[in-house]
Amino acid sequence: MLSLTCIFFFITTLWLLLHIRRTRQLLAELEDSVHAQRRLLPEASNATIELHGLKGLIRETNDFIDRHKLYATENTGYSKQIEAMLRAVQEVVVIFDGDRVIEFANTAAEQLFNSARTMKGLRVDAAMRSLELLEFLENKDTDSTNGNQQISIEREGSVLWFEASCTQVRGIAEPKLMSSLMVLHDITRLKSLEVMRREFVANVSHELRTPLTIIKGFAETLVDDYEVLPIEMRARYLAKILKNAERLNVLVEDLLTISRLESKRDQFEPKLQGLLPVFEDVAEDYLPKLEKHQSIVIDIDPEVPEFEFDRFRINQVLDNLVVNALRYASKFNQITISARLDTVANTVICSVKDDGVGIPEEDLSHIFERFYRVDKGRSVKRGGTGLGLSIVKHIVQLHGGTVY
Repeated sequence: MLSLTCIFFFITTLWLLLHIRRTRQLLAELEDSVHAQRRLLPEASNATIELHGLKGLIRETNDFIDRHKLYATENTGYSKQIEAMLRAVQEVVVIFDGDRVIEFANTAAEQLFNSARTMKGLRVDAAMRSLELLEFLENKDTDSTNGNQQISIEREGSVLWFEASCTQVRGIAEPKLMSSLMVLHDITRLKSLEVMRREFVANVSHELRTPLTIIKGFAETLVDDYEVLPIEMRARYLAKILKNAERLNVLVEDLLTISRLESKRDQFEPKLQGLLPVFEDVAEDYLPKLEKHQSIVIDIDPEVPEFEFDRFRINQVLDNLVVNALRYASKFNQITISARLDTVANTVICSVKDDGVGIPEEDLSHIFERFYRVDKGRSVKRGGTGLGLSIVKHIVQLHGGTVY
């Protein structure tokens, strides 16, 4: 009887040990599956698994692994989409951690700061060499309430202006930690336009002030001393007032013309036509203003075809160019209005040329700028506004051409 009890006890103990051993093996396999993020496919039969009470645990674990994989796949795809979009934007985008090590930099940032090479892993201080930029980041570290800030960065001999902003985001390498997202929006063109606007306002103010001052001075003299002024002096003062009033009128008309050209392209009425009638009209209009030894010659290449242009505006271009020659090249003998076909560029090249003293080489690159004058004193004396060639440039550009 004792021997049977021992045998039963031995068998029961052995079964329990095997059961525990198999349970530990299944739990170890389960642990490996969770770490490897793969479904558990145990070698044991379903009956054995059910006997050990692990069937429900294995099923729930496999479902959890499937859901985690799906989430990870979706999250990875979403992150890649975000990264692709950030790389495509024109603004400079840089993400860096608390040690200022760059975790992400888009294409615009790499092209601007690192010759299109990757910036990941570099320190911000070393990769983005700009004192203003580093000062901006320092200020953001000490005062998180600072808003956007305009900064300038020198690159290849030119100054670029950016509107910089920086905010905290979840880290890329360590999602539990916070990183900094910096965006630089290029406002270089806006800065240039702002400078141009200020210069334009200053120039307009100056151009308006001069004739207004003259008109005011002579008008006050006439009012105060009318009774004692000789008749010929009154007539002289009135002529001065009229001349400067006309100068103001021309200036305002030129300003309005530029404003219309810049804001209303739909005012153009291009039609298929030839250049010869336009050239002939311009030459005929200015013949009475020529001296005996002076002439206007028309030279049109027979290969120049008819093409679409606004006759009124092109006439205005030629008017301004011929007036410039009459006004500033007084010693000329001949003005030549010509046109030829450039078969390579498929364009028509028009020119107005005189044989006078010419324009100094250092002034050639500026003559189409607003209010620029080669000889300021002579221009004021002859009544120029400094806007004629700027109008020429606008009209030609609106026709898709260039001036030089």
